[in-house]
Amino acid sequence: MDLLGGRLPAGSGHSDPAEDADAMTRLIAIGVCTLCLSAHIVVAQQQAPPTFRAGTDAVTIEVSVRDRARPVTGLQPADFVVSDSGVSQTVATLTYGVKPIDVTVVLDVSLSVTGSMLERLSRAVRQLMADRGRADRLKLITFNTRVSRIVEFTTDADAVDRAILGATGGGGSAIWDALSVATVSASDPDRRQLVVIFTDGSDSGSVLSPEAVSQVIERTSAAVSAVVATRVLLVPAPAPAGVTTLRQLTASSGGVYLPIVNSTQDLTATFKRVLDEFRSTYVLHYTPTGVPTGGFHPLTVSVRGRDGLTVKARRGYFR
Repeated sequence: MDLLGGRLPAGSGHSDPAEDADAMTRLIAIGVCTLCLSAHIVVAQQQAPPTFRAGTDAVTIEVSVRDRARPVTGLQPADFVVSDSGVSQTVATLTYGVKPIDVTVVLDVSLSVTGSMLERLSRAVRQLMADRGRADRLKLITFNTRVSRIVEFTTDADAVDRAILGATGGGGSAIWDALSVATVSASDPDRRQLVVIFTDGSDSGSVLSPEAVSQVIERTSAAVSAVVATRVLLVPAPAPAGVTTLRQLTASSGGVYLPIVNSTQDLTATFKRVLDEFRSTYVLHYTPTGVPTGGFHPLTVSVRGRDGLTVKARRGYFR
């Protein structure tokens, strides 16, 4: 895999063989648990007819509403039309820009992230730290064939900067394992979760499949956004399969997909755009009524009486 040309020396500099083996064991366990959970859901649905809820468990949906590039503010609960499993729901409350944000940045360091590229990534993440709210936090994960959680959630910009500048890598790329580690971690329900991954979309070393990762993400509240380095080719060629998957994952989780074609493009503005768009979203709350108690719940969200708006939300959730 080659993001933008050039190669890094082998080795990560952040783990020993025992840690690597432990990390791989955890990744395999994630995959097995995910597949078993999926199988359990399928069997349960086959063995019993769906029952319907009139319960009290609230569902939270994060919804971006934009008029072209501008966020639409000032909307009220009655302005939103929400359908859960084909059944209309009543939005009880909403918030806008209130909850603190936990940002998990996932950086592909398999190849070429040295020199100017590493400096640009460092500036971009540093700007994310500068742009965050006072209560917002950032976690940093790097990956090649290994996944390294090098900085846990913090408000210390210097610690993040040192970690990026000290990162080295090489070898293959385990995109799906890295996304799984980023999204499966325990999260605080009082904080919003954003995962931002930087890669070129070419996976060559994951234990998990894209389908398994999709199921993991569907069971979390995290929005996944992808900044993807692409190539300008003289002869047209199909994009890596992972690019299509990343487009689908970002869309289904309510995140954004941002391609980078120019090898000198300013990553600071790109990463800032991801955070700004995530911050300018509504958080809707409703109690599901008249819908099945289990399985996957498809969602649709729109704004009442407002044509021409772009409304973005995750495509469903598991109960």
